Amino acid sequence: MKNLILLLLMLLGILKGFTQDFEVDSAQVDIFINADGYFDVVEKYDLTFTDYKHGIYRNIQTSYDLINEDGIEENRRIKIRNVEVPNYNFEADPDFIQKLSDYLEIKIGDKDITLIGPQHYEIRYRVYGAFLFEKDQVLFYWNVKPADWNTVFKQLNFTIHVPEKVSVSDDDFFVYSGAVGESEESDEFQISYGNGVFTVGSLDGFTSYKGDSVTVLLNLPQGAIKEIKPFWPFWTNYGWTLILATILIVFYRIWDKYGKDDDVVATISYFPPSGIDPAMAGFLIDDRADTPDLIALIPCWGSRGIIKMEQIPKNGWFGKDDTKLTMLKTLPADSPDYEEQIFRGLFGTEDVPGVEVLISSLKDSFYTTMSSAKEKLKDKAQVYYDPKARKVKNYVTIGFLLGNVLLFFVFLFTWGLIAAIAVVPVTIFLMIMTTYLVKKNAIGNRVLSDLKGFKQFIKVAEQNKLKMLLQDSPNYFETTMAYAVAFGLFDQWAKKFESLNLQPPSWYTSSTGAFTMHNFANSFSGAMTSAQSVMVSSPSSSSSGGGSSGGGFGGGGGGSW
Repeated sequence: MKNLILLLLMLLGILKGFTQDFEVDSAQVDIFINADGYFDVVEKYDLTFTDYKHGIYRNIQTSYDLINEDGIEENRRIKIRNVEVPNYNFEADPDFIQKLSDYLEIKIGDKDITLIGPQHYEIRYRVYGAFLFEKDQVLFYWNVKPADWNTVFKQLNFTIHVPEKVSVSDDDFFVYSGAVGESEESDEFQISYGNGVFTVGSLDGFTSYKGDSVTVLLNLPQGAIKEIKPFWPFWTNYGWTLILATILIVFYRIWDKYGKDDDVVATISYFPPSGIDPAMAGFLIDDRADTPDLIALIPCWGSRGIIKMEQIPKNGWFGKDDTKLTMLKTLPADSPDYEEQIFRGLFGTEDVPGVEVLISSLKDSFYTTMSSAKEKLKDKAQVYYDPKARKVKNYVTIGFLLGNVLLFFVFLFTWGLIAAIAVVPVTIFLMIMTTYLVKKNAIGNRVLSDLKGFKQFIKVAEQNKLKMLLQDSPNYFETTMAYAVAFGLFDQWAKKFESLNLQPPSWYTSSTGAFTMHNFANSFSGAMTSAQSVMVSSPSSSSSGGGSSGGGFGGGGGGSW
């Protein structure tokens, strides 16, 4: 019995710590979405102070680390403007502080006045930059009740007002509640929709504690909301613009000496350079490890008799064409590690001929293999680059990054906020451009010369010359098509062979009628496009709702003081 009483007392103590001597008896949140790319929020709180307090505070998270639908990490900073608290004194962080902090604090009340008992607070503000723009929809994802409110909510009602002439339905609206990360739709609310307004009310017995969130996700049609692009002004005071211009000029001089490749004479070449596979050719031509570079290994394997490909026609009205890869034999033992990474990612590590894989089965899983293979391709290519340029790249990256951080604060206190903000895009630009501080060595320049010559031939080759090459090497098209894929020129290259009475590669089959070179080119091009899309796809966070409690913008909370 003693233990039970003790446990109850501890529980009461914990809850009291969460409530900070007040409870929210009822909360009403009204959100008005504007098609111009922002929304207005009106929060009304009826609460009871159980001890003397000056007022409450409201924290709104403004900085978020996101993973977009392409699987790329990004930092999003939303803007809170037009803060109002009718009938109360309040302090809200100015724009200057918002830029330096991850939260906006609205502190309501008077340090010389204390209150107790029932109180009513209303907070109004406007939010910019809190929509998620995807390829086919716009997401409104907002924490109506964030997890860090230091109190208990006994009732919560809210409305979401959709812009005029925007068509949505109940199927586009999702509510999540409970602990942060809860991804099941909430059963604690009643939801109705009419006249462009979603009305949501908590059911009897609803209680939300610190650590619990209530989050709304609304899928809006593409184009329903205007995407506001960031714009950085570069004109105000001459001093800071001159400094930034000088930095850019200095960087250009460094790039010209340590990043710009020596001029190479590209003479027309009918074959790719010896010992350079399509993936490496694609990397060296533009100094980047791109997805097509590694996808090009598939036709390369086909021409070497390592795999075969088969187009699988779509099944049913709503099905999609697929492609099946079959291993015929293992890779040679001396294959580069990036090639092995892709090959084993497709067929597994057993190296058993006859293993089959459907391209569609790689969706949302192969992207990690592709990412790792790109890094290995980049590492393998370093033998063609000047090591001194790599060292300069590291020094310049660190130097400009630290220097511009210092400049940010110098500009902030010398020329003001606009000047400080201008440092940000310049720094981002310089960090991107430092990736081009790579310079090929003598061997790399010779290979680049041959690659440019061969790429040029793919663009301008005439049929008479192709006939001669096919006479000398009947498999000429098969052995070169992978390089065309890596260069992004396959369709142009294949079209040149359509009238040459050439049989399509035997390692690629399709069940769609007579298989001519024209049909092969269309079928193979579609298969490569689909493979490229599937092999880099990553799990989406927004399909069929796809949200979670506490997962939206509007994080933060509140408390009393």
